[in-house]
Order: sequence, then C-alpha cells, then structure tokens
Amino acid sequence: MLGIIHAMKNFWLTDNQLIELRAAHRAERYRNAAYKINAVILLGTGWKLRQVKEALLLDDETLRSYVEKYKSGGVKKLLDTNHQGRSCHIDDSQQEVLCEKLESTIFLTTAAVIDYVEKEFGVHYSPTGMRDVLHRLGYEYKKPKLVPGNPDRESQEIFVEQYELFMEKKPADEEVLFADAVHPEHNTMAAYGWIKKGQKRKLETNSGRQRLNLHGAINIETLEMTVIESETINADSTVELLEILNQKYPLSSKLHIILDNARYHYSEEVKEFLSENERINLVFLPSYSPELKLIERVWKYFKKIYCTTNTMPLYKNLEKLPKNSLGI
Repeated sequence: MLGIIHAMKNFWLTDNQLIELRAAHRAERYRNAAYKINAVILLGTGWKLRQVKEALLLDDETLRSYVEKYKSGGVKKLLDTNHQGRSCHIDDSQQEVLCEKLESTIFLTTAAVIDYVEKEFGVHYSPTGMRDVLHRLGYEYKKPKLVPGNPDRESQEIFVEQYELFMEKKPADEEVLFADAVHPEHNTMAAYGWIKKGQKRKLETNSGRQRLNLHGAINIETLEMTVIESETINADSTVELLEILNQKYPLSSKLHIILDNARYHYSEEVKEFLSENERINLVFLPSYSPELKLIERVWKYFKKIYCTTNTMPLYKNLEKLPKNSLGI
C-alpha cells in the first residue's frame, strides 16, 4: 500500500548524459525500452516521482529500478533485459535425483532450487519453468498471509495519503525515518518451502536459546540504517535510539520518526527527551498497521539472510544490506 515517492533524491543528469539518453530514445524501436529511457530523463530533470508515475503509468519500484540500473551501468545496463533464451530440461534420472534432494533438504525459495539444479546438472531454469517442474513432480509451495486483528482501513488510507503529500513537499533538510525493534533468535525457524504433498517434515531445534534485542531506524530516502543492541526494548532503548539519531543528523532542521503505538513510545522518559529536543517529531502509525511500517521489510530480510547461519546474526551487516533486496 505504502509507496516510496521520494527515492530519486539527489539524482540529476548532466548535459552529456541527457544528450546520450535522448539520442538513445530516438533510436530505440521498442516501446518498453523507450519508456525506461523516458523515465530516467524525467526523474533526472526535476520531475517528481508522483508526476512520472501518472505520466508513464509505472509503479514506484519499477521507476526506482530504472534509476539504479542507469546509475550502475548507463544506458546499456538500463536496457539490458537479462533474457537467457529458452530453458533446458532435466531428464528422468535427474528428476529422481532432484526429488531425493527435495526429500532431504527444504528449499525455502524457487531460486534456491534453480541454483541447485544449475550447479548439479548444468541446466538453467527460469522461475516459471522451475515452478512448473516442481508442480509436475508433486511439490507445492504455500505461505499463509497474516492479517492484523482489527485494522482501521480508513485511518490507514488517510495516513498513506498524508504521508505521500508530505514527502512530495517536504524541505530537503528534513529527514524521515521508520523506527522499530526486532528480537532475532539463534535457533531453527520453521518456514514454508517445497515439500511433498501430504507429507509432514520435522526440524531439529537447538536445546538452548540465544536472542538479540535490536532497536533500529531506517532513513527511507537514503535507506541508511541505524541499529543499537539493548538488554531489553523499552523506554530507555527508545531514548537511546533517539539520542543517536539526533547526533547522526546534525545538519537536519527536523527529524520525523514514524513508529508504532507501543506503550513505551508514550512513556514519560520519551516525553521528557522530546521536550529537550524539539526538532524530533514522532509520528504514530494507525493501530494494527504493520504493512505501513517499512522497516519491517528490513527485519524480514535480515532474519532470512543472517538468522539462519550457525552464529548469532551480525546486526552491523544491516548497514550493508543491498537496497534492491528490500523492495522499497
């Protein structure tokens, strides 16, 4: 629901880049490629993301990916479709080996199965092709969708509308961050994967339990993370995080920090800190709105990548998370 309408901060094209892009646009015969070039030109010459979305009928993430590709490799990378041609197929004996592997190992993603098949048999599948193979072999992938208990849809829609309008008009020296806590554990975590229909799988868990308490914030324009570790998540850890953010952005006139309605966010300690640091503005999300809390995407990725290793997750790696992995 919540889009990032301001991901093109500090993206400006030089005169030479504009000349190159416009020449490529005139020479391009394919409409989709021309759209990509047109989008980059508009975003690099002062157009707001909302305006480009409405003009080209493209979504936030698509436009952001165009800019990232252009910045990393110019016109060539922007227009690269990564088309790999027709997929090859594994034979019956290879399918038997794949089934044996699926029985002994739970692949959490289709991409993981593709990687295994390519390394084991030297055969490449597209995601669609591999899903077809797995379904044909009798495997299925299911994942339930958690729905908040009593979401106020009207309040959520109002928040999104006000948020997007604010981000479009906000001064350049004001920062917007989403803050939240997470509690990763070093233990086996049950997750959905490719499993034989009608079959139950058991996972061994660790006998002990190790847990981190992390309190963090993400700058939604730069995707820069700030994370602290605390013995517990409470008013003290909230104040500590706010103090660090206050020091981290000394040149900003105002910090808008968006968070949920946890009781400690309303504590006297937090109120006292805010009274002494008036440039910090806390913005509370509507109740039961985890889908609007963009930092949740960071925690999800973090748990998936770092919390499945044999050591406690190194939360400092959050500062190096690949931006295109977060979907924001």
